[in-house]
Amino acid sequence: MDSASQSTPRALTGRYRAVRPRVGSGAGHPPAEHVETATGFAFRAPSLWRLDLGGRIVVRDGNRAPWVSPGLSFPGTGWPWNFDPDPARLVMPGLPEDVMAGRRGRCEGREAVLTEGVGPGDRQLHLVIDRETGIVLRASAPGTAYVEELADLEFPESLPEEQFVEPECGPDRPDRWERISEYYRTRPLPVPASWPGPLGRLSPIDGDPDTGFLVLDLDTRPASGAPGAAQLVRQPLADQPYLSGWALNPGHHLHRWRDTHWQWTLILADHPLTVEQLDRIREELGNAG
Repeated sequence: MDSASQSTPRALTGRYRAVRPRVGSGAGHPPAEHVETATGFAFRAPSLWRLDLGGRIVVRDGNRAPWVSPGLSFPGTGWPWNFDPDPARLVMPGLPEDVMAGRRGRCEGREAVLTEGVGPGDRQLHLVIDRETGIVLRASAPGTAYVEELADLEFPESLPEEQFVEPECGPDRPDRWERISEYYRTRPLPVPASWPGPLGRLSPIDGDPDTGFLVLDLDTRPASGAPGAAQLVRQPLADQPYLSGWALNPGHHLHRWRDTHWQWTLILADHPLTVEQLDRIREELGNAG
């Protein structure tokens, strides 16, 4: 089928996966760690989406969500891989028709075109495009960890209206924030004296008093050579490494370590700490138990 006959499918379900390279210092510190996102989705033309974000269901109408920009585009400023991962990027890629002139192949059991595009900084993108619909089945950039892809695709004739009704929220927990605040008030962590700049008052923004899990804002103050913003995460040793909130931003640096009691994550804007700075902070927090 040539490009003139391509059209967005009337209905589509599947899984979307994105791997976004995290910004690095270039010196191997902190170690490279990329941000992987997996989303189950259902789409009904022209613009209805149901997204399964790790068990949290979001329903949206793309025509009423101007903050969501379909199309395989990348930020023009800042860290170029800090795009919002979303299946609409591949289902409605907005590519020129001449990309369909590439080599033919197969992907996900479908006839495909293997071609090239342009990514951040004129970096070459490898694209696998569905011949029938023009959706991008896979995008990657040689020499980087970047990948976006669709899998487990099904093309039903239609999807029922009830699939695109926003689910009711669970019961509110008005006491949750009070419990976290009270827990931290009675068991505060020390303000790291070795931090490379002034800090204000550490304050909890998430947590679980039953396990000791805490996410703290470090209230950084402007200082030369110090990160412009920072969060500290403490978790039980058995938990999966923290990858929520700020940690999902590939433009932020992550330091991770473990001691005999906890695992820790520092999330930093601007730049990472030096090895020596991090060692001093680890020692302070380790002594606090």
